[in-house]
Amino acid sequence: MKKLSIGLLAMLFCINANATDLSPNTIGGGDIPGDYAAIDFYMKNRDWAPTLTLSNDAADQSTVAIYTTASMKSNLIAGNTDYPLSSLTLNTGDEVSFVYRASKQQWSMNAPSLSPNSNGGSGAIPAYTSGKLLRFDLANGDWAQTITLPASAPDGSVIAIASTATWTSRIDAQNVMFAGTFNIRTGDQYAFVFRANLQRWVSVKTPEQALNAAAVGAQMTVPVVPYTKVSFSNGNWVPEIILPTTAGDRDRISLTSDATWTANISNQNLEAAGSLKLFTGARYDFIFIKEKNRWVLQSSPEVAYTADSLGGSQLPDMKSPAARYTAADGNWIASLALPVNASPGDRLVVKSDASWDFNVSGQSTTFGTVPVRKGETLRFVRNAAGAWALDTRIVTMLLIYSEEAATQLGEVAAQMRLLEGLRLTNDALENSRVNFYVKAAGLLKRQFQAETLGDILNAVLKDSVVASTRSQLAADAVYYEGTEEGCGLAWVAAAKDNMIGSGSLACGTTVMRHEFGHNMGLNHGDASTGGSAPYAKGYSLIGDIMGGNGIAYYSNPNLYTSDYTVAMGVPMGIADVTDSARALNERSLEVSQYY
Repeated sequence: MKKLSIGLLAMLFCINANATDLSPNTIGGGDIPGDYAAIDFYMKNRDWAPTLTLSNDAADQSTVAIYTTASMKSNLIAGNTDYPLSSLTLNTGDEVSFVYRASKQQWSMNAPSLSPNSNGGSGAIPAYTSGKLLRFDLANGDWAQTITLPASAPDGSVIAIASTATWTSRIDAQNVMFAGTFNIRTGDQYAFVFRANLQRWVSVKTPEQALNAAAVGAQMTVPVVPYTKVSFSNGNWVPEIILPTTAGDRDRISLTSDATWTANISNQNLEAAGSLKLFTGARYDFIFIKEKNRWVLQSSPEVAYTADSLGGSQLPDMKSPAARYTAADGNWIASLALPVNASPGDRLVVKSDASWDFNVSGQSTTFGTVPVRKGETLRFVRNAAGAWALDTRIVTMLLIYSEEAATQLGEVAAQMRLLEGLRLTNDALENSRVNFYVKAAGLLKRQFQAETLGDILNAVLKDSVVASTRSQLAADAVYYEGTEEGCGLAWVAAAKDNMIGSGSLACGTTVMRHEFGHNMGLNHGDASTGGSAPYAKGYSLIGDIMGGNGIAYYSNPNLYTSDYTVAMGVPMGIADVTDSARALNERSLEVSQYY
């Protein structure tokens, strides 16, 4: 395959001898001004900005060239440029340049541009070895029926494909992560990013087809582009809609409604998803998973209730697969009845911040009545038999902070920081469909003679005050936060006595969910073996909690990514290989019975 001329790239990027030299230190940050005809903007270590912007007020044909040798990356906000993504990541050694087009009120990125005619009449895009962006344009008289992306490129490279041609082209699935419905019609634009860790191009910008419900009718047809949006409104409504029988891999559909009347989304062609009512203000997002030949629900409305909003003890019938009830002092009732009508797979989360207990029951349950106490969160699921079942249990945790932490932050702030870590841990457990939540059993200020978090684990393990407090409060787990050296440390697959995790004020509040994962038996994403089970580990590809702690999920192969951090629709685990959710579920009963 041919390569782009290095000379062409050099011509596109050359230093302007008449440019004004600027840097973050000279302008006080990364907001590059538009006051100069030409700017060369340089970054290096100690003269660097994490975020860069280009001015919205510049003269026509003004230029900005950005050079960085800084060891830390920067993000250029690209909303006022023709770069096809919302931001552009600049790493050490990168160089990019732009020219301002006043007629478009937009900065145009200097980048190689190809078309079938300049490519020997071919739609096979040649390999290239440098540059952040390559444009490939189609037009009448300069057209190819099929476009094929190169087999490799530098990590993070972007190809933008656009067409003004009368005839429709398509992008071949070869070298692309998922084989979506990649038709290129008049006016369409696609953008693909090369992910070196996948050795594939990932679609990050695709055309959208906006449709009205009345025009679609009851049965949606096969998509013509990767993203279809269907809107419901008064005068533009159908009582029920069925998603297409098939689609391109990872094609997406969004359904939204402003209509007064509620429509039904059929479960046909879907994985079991629960109640799917399209009511006023609702939005549902689906993605087609080719290996399952089914649409998978990615997001749905979560209906929220309190005692005041109910005006009684009975929760209304389920309208979507997710609902939440929250109790608090001054907004509390003694009993709560689960919805009478619901569909299998519906989930209802009940959380209490109230000082008083209350009972949850329903017309059809597998548990009779369940008490909910202060600080507890419980999830109820409608099972295949049409009954509500308790889907979670409680693991209690003693939260300890040091005197140094209290001195550095203040007593209340040190406690609130621990409680925030607990909240983030519970959010992750819920996101990952894990069968338990964590409850704070109590807070304890305790000083230890320790220099590192490793010292802390041993000190807490042997401390009689911790042991007696833990026994008194019936705390299944212990978490400590202080100022000792380290970021986070915990025993892996901990037994009752050493169910202890630790973190430092030097790191963020997401450390707890990672270290607690270790306690529960999870190993890191790059580990050769799991902890409590072979699959009890994180998934570094998606940067889950145990594989980088970048997203609020433990690995679970039954869930799919919903953004382009890696690629849209990547399984968030591998069955029997990386499945933290399964491992957590398997250990939760044992741990919840430690005390």
